[in-house]
Amino acid sequence: MQLRPIIWKKQPINEDTMKEALFTCYENIAFSTFPYIRYNLTSSERTLTLYNSGNCIALSMFIKRFLKANYNVDAYIVPSTVPSIFRVEGTPNVCHVALLVPITPTTFYIVDPAFYFLEPMHLHDHKHHTIDSMNIHTQIHTPIHYILEENQVRCYFTKEDPWFYHTQEVTDPDTSIGCHFIRQKPQPFLCKTIMVNKEVYKKYHIKEENDTFIVIKDHAEIYAGPKNQMPKSLKHELRIYLYKYFKT
Repeated sequence: MQLRPIIWKKQPINEDTMKEALFTCYENIAFSTFPYIRYNLTSSERTLTLYNSGNCIALSMFIKRFLKANYNVDAYIVPSTVPSIFRVEGTPNVCHVALLVPITPTTFYIVDPAFYFLEPMHLHDHKHHTIDSMNIHTQIHTPIHYILEENQVRCYFTKEDPWFYHTQEVTDPDTSIGCHFIRQKPQPFLCKTIMVNKEVYKKYHIKEENDTFIVIKDHAEIYAGPKNQMPKSLKHELRIYLYKYFKT
């Protein structure tokens, strides 16, 4: 893994802007492994550009681009572990990324769009704090507790299962992190979210499991079977709402 120091500096950024960036991501960018697995892309920058989707790297990259383009704010993709409930067997300990945004030379935000943060972590002291996140599969608000330690941020849903965000930029996330997840989860999936009353909501969940194509809409399975036998009405619906995430 290639790491380099973050440039700590004062930037014109606040919590409302960070929420705007998160919510824009949830409304427009899908968490998807189809570009990597079905379209053979190895660059999350290309998955984001070509298919408006990707893994944790692509989601963080979107927010990084959004902040730079709209507010001239610099942000950094940082490596992370994950709690055991999200750990994919066979992946390394550091198997995830998030986005760090300096506020001043000594304070910063962290956002993790793959964990569906509803607000940023604000790191400005060494006390315990809590933010809100959403479990998009159950639509249940889930508090995340965090504390700044030396060179890392300790987080947990429950104290016995922590994970850690590191405070250095990773410059090769696709080759050092993303490839392991794709290798261990070779069946592609897509989660398309929308924003409803400032809450992130899972609208569509598409999965391929062996020869079965599965469509979940509004948390209910509406189709499971061969892709070429999907009802025409459903094919039409998916083309309308998910066209920008797939090859035409």
